[in-house]
Amino acid sequence: MKKPVEQPVVLIGGYHFTSIDSSLAHALPGVKIIRAEGDELFRCADSVHVIIPTMTSVGEELMKRSGRLRLVQQWGAGLEGVDIPNATRLGVCVANVPTRGTGNAESVAEWCVMAAVALGRGYPFVQEHVKQGGPWGIPCGMALAGKTAGIVGIGGIGQELAHRLKPFGMRLLGVKRNIRNFSGSQWGFDRVEEMDKLSGLLSESDVVFLCLPLRKETHLLIGEREFFLMKKGAFLVNPSRGGLIDRTALTNALQDHLGGVALDVFWEEPTKTGDSLYHHPRVLATPHIAGVTDLSYEGIACTVAQNIQCVMEGKLPYYLANKQVSPSWINAR
Repeated sequence: MKKPVEQPVVLIGGYHFTSIDSSLAHALPGVKIIRAEGDELFRCADSVHVIIPTMTSVGEELMKRSGRLRLVQQWGAGLEGVDIPNATRLGVCVANVPTRGTGNAESVAEWCVMAAVALGRGYPFVQEHVKQGGPWGIPCGMALAGKTAGIVGIGGIGQELAHRLKPFGMRLLGVKRNIRNFSGSQWGFDRVEEMDKLSGLLSESDVVFLCLPLRKETHLLIGEREFFLMKKGAFLVNPSRGGLIDRTALTNALQDHLGGVALDVFWEEPTKTGDSLYHHPRVLATPHIAGVTDLSYEGIACTVAQNIQCVMEGKLPYYLANKQVSPSWINAR
């Protein structure tokens, strides 16, 4: 006779991204949700089956605190803050949610379009200009029509972004790690090349979009040399990870070369109050919300709920990042 499935207890790291609670509760009725951060995480961990990190690092010590932990499940794609090798050793599954098919890629792509249009029209400067009673009819903005967009990384987000930019009449260039069997024309690209051709994309683009994950080889991908290669007055849009950009190089480029930058991700999250970079008139900053929409949260919640149900029933979750893991609770029912 099968044992009844336990009520899943989920620990969410930190007090940000508060819409997760209601979205998950709707997708998985009966789930018990705990939120904690800092030292409180360790005090709560002993009773949980699942940890959702959000922006919290999940290391060996935290995972060892819980004798019932089965799954570290990211609410999205990024797993750079999770100690996957030790999770595997401890028999803890690690999983994420793909950007494609959940509404996340579509939502992030929409944010990128918003950011490009806003930068081209002078936001956030123009909003302050109106509030302070400045002269009307300035500045003269940059239209997207007829301009060149460079998309760095053509996964789910990059493809959805290309699909949305083409109707603006933009020329689309892209680079990706592996272009074998990839048809850029179906997404509207005029040219797609390997990552080693990044320099050419930067030099030709009016707006550069970073749509790739943070890995060892992409850390500080955009530095002083790359900013120098970009057109004077070009824009940079980053919805991916702060570590893709050299912050010092960005600060210097904003002085007399870069037209502006849109950031949804940062080197430290949350950012420090009063940080001068985010008060710069050509910096558009949003609080990691590119993928936070009704569409994406509904899709992500369904996948997360499905994975929680899987591990509570003694089965491996979908989108497993550590496929070699051998949990003791598999088929425990």
